[in-house]
Amino acid sequence: MKYTLPAILEGFASVDEFIKLAHSVSNRRKSRAGASLEHHLASIFIDEQLQFEQQIMTEGRKKPDFLFPSSQAYHNKIFPPADLSMLAAKTCCKDRCRQVITEAQRITPKHLFTLQEGISSPQLQEMRDSQVQLVIPASNLSKYPSKRQHEIMTLEQFIIHIKAKQSSVS
Repeated sequence: MKYTLPAILEGFASVDEFIKLAHSVSNRRKSRAGASLEHHLASIFIDEQLQFEQQIMTEGRKKPDFLFPSSQAYHNKIFPPADLSMLAAKTCCKDRCRQVITEAQRITPKHLFTLQEGISSPQLQEMRDSQVQLVIPASNLSKYPSKRQHEIMTLEQFIIHIKAKQSSVS
């Protein structure tokens, strides 16, 4: 804001300048919201005593938001891929599903947590076809198509799933 207000007060020579500033402000807000979401999820995972690491580089310099149980396990080719999990955290899905598909190639399915409400049936089908498991807060489940709700995992179910995997490896 401290950099934005002077630019606004100064005015704009063109619509393009205004749009450029508007996009910059919007992208900064989205970035902060995404980082906040990741911090909240990390706090929950710590409280739940899950083993995980954040922003660990996998193939092709990709960095999934969360890797379970660790980067060491992920990069150990002997470690069973079935015991690995990843979670991407996105405030809004839009086309993020395609981005998630390329992260952590050893892991299937990939999990995608979002706060977005009411993703359409075609987009949910695209996720399913791409082996991306949607994870949402339980309070948002009713905002999704009733015929697809059984395909969606709540955050609580995801945590139970990870705990089961981690207890079988211990």
